[in-house]
Amino acid sequence: MTDRQNKNSNSQQHRAAFTLLEMLLVLSLLLVLVSVVWPAVLRISSSNRLRQSMQDLHSAFSAARIRAIEHGVNYQVYLELGGQHYLVVPVDQSLLGLGTEASGSSQASNGQAVIDGKLPDEFEFSKTVSTTVSQPAIPFEWLAKLPNAKDWKWMEASFPITFYPDGSAAIDLQHEVLKIDQQVARIQLRGLTGNTTISYDQEKSK
Repeated sequence: MTDRQNKNSNSQQHRAAFTLLEMLLVLSLLLVLVSVVWPAVLRISSSNRLRQSMQDLHSAFSAARIRAIEHGVNYQVYLELGGQHYLVVPVDQSLLGLGTEASGSSQASNGQAVIDGKLPDEFEFSKTVSTTVSQPAIPFEWLAKLPNAKDWKWMEASFPITFYPDGSAAIDLQHEVLKIDQQVARIQLRGLTGNTTISYDQEKSK
């Protein structure tokens, strides 16, 4: 092999090695970029899930008020303290479909009368109740015949938020939604008007 051929061969090897180093450098930069950006992406995704769920919760409170007015009976909202679930139920056995033997009738009534919602798994309702509860809870037996009743046993340890047919509510309420022991959102209820609002706190990083 001539000297010129050797030089060309060495030059090609150097170019190949340099290209490999470039690829490794680019990959390293991408990994650093992903490690910086990915936590922010997760926070944004989590925040969006929370906001959607809080809007659903707000809609559930509004539905309880509207249905109380329309049906002329009290409706109650239950929050799973230290958990993610909530329920809206009428304080009227006939609206729950009880007394009917056909399961289809109970399911239809359940779909019309009971709202069953849930926060994202990384969030939970505060265990602390910042109000004095004056209204009795409905007996759990009223719900026992409904299809999803086995998933609602938690409500026996909860408290009722009652809406009246005149559109008002029994209590003023401010209840927090937490993430890893940090308050990130709250729902507020004005008893006199029955109106609810939602507010959000800036999440603090540990």
